[in-house]
Amino acid sequence: MQKISNLPKSKKVILKTRPNGNPVITDFDIIEEIASAPDDGEILIEVQALGIGAWIRTTLNEKAFHGATPIGGVLPSMGIGKVLISKSKKFSEGDIVSGPLSAQSYTTLNSDFFEKVANPEIDPFTQIGVLGVSTGLTSYFGIYDVGKVKKNDIVLISGAAGGVGMIVCQLAKIKGAKVIGVAGGKDKCDVLINEIGIDAAIDYKNQNVDKELKIHAENGIDIFFDNVGGEILDIALDNLKERARVVICGAISQYSHHNSIEGPSLYLRLAEKYAVMEGFTVMHFEHRYKEAYEELLDLYQKGLLKAPMHIEEGIENFPLALQKLFTGGNTGKLIVKI
Repeated sequence: MQKISNLPKSKKVILKTRPNGNPVITDFDIIEEIASAPDDGEILIEVQALGIGAWIRTTLNEKAFHGATPIGGVLPSMGIGKVLISKSKKFSEGDIVSGPLSAQSYTTLNSDFFEKVANPEIDPFTQIGVLGVSTGLTSYFGIYDVGKVKKNDIVLISGAAGGVGMIVCQLAKIKGAKVIGVAGGKDKCDVLINEIGIDAAIDYKNQNVDKELKIHAENGIDIFFDNVGGEILDIALDNLKERARVVICGAISQYSHHNSIEGPSLYLRLAEKYAVMEGFTVMHFEHRYKEAYEELLDLYQKGLLKAPMHIEEGIENFPLALQKLFTGGNTGKLIVKI
């Protein structure tokens, strides 16, 4: 391999200690190293933006579905970047790509891990917040294929002011459903009503969720799209209609204490209501990513999809952004601008 000079310095966020509960800034360190020169089949990418998702917290445990981050390892993250050096036939220098860039300012990996961004004229924040695998595509398959939303359905969404929640709200409205969102705080509920355009919002921090749900859906709900788990999942199960669908997308309330998961105690409501509860990850629909991307892009270009975002500046603030995700410090998709 030809030696490459003047490689950039890359700042990296590494795991210092495994969090005890919700992640805090002191669980991580920032280090700086010279970026690795790409070998045959690899590309060197300048990272532009990184998405902060709740799934990252699961990788900080010793065992994890998405793969455990070792102590001293770089935190995982999906993002958007620009190819600086290509040793692969798949990409040219200057291409904008998406994929598992990790929490660092420069990434060198095999090109097979990345996809060329089809519409590079769209800013990286929209790419992550609306069209991203862990936001738009997850929402699309979750509410359309798993939830099978249809006109006049009554849909309840937990974590409705988050990156996935806001997209699900809008996709359900586009299908003609009545949408009720659950979020933490009046400000988030106001955004859901006034900007996203849902029919009702419940502030779980200051309102009785069960009581409010019975006001907004007195005859029960057809779909519950769950991003949170825990107590809100039980409340939803207790308010199901006949043949309701419960979609398990995430459970952010449980990620920080995997050894003492609070599962649903009212699961027998599924039998009583002839209802179904189904979990999924977006990877199960990988063969249809292109279809979903094109439909989401069309909706966005027509002005039918909005995505409020919370952007933190600099890789040094990646730990702060992750902490905010678990303390309710964001409205919309959390993104780190590099």
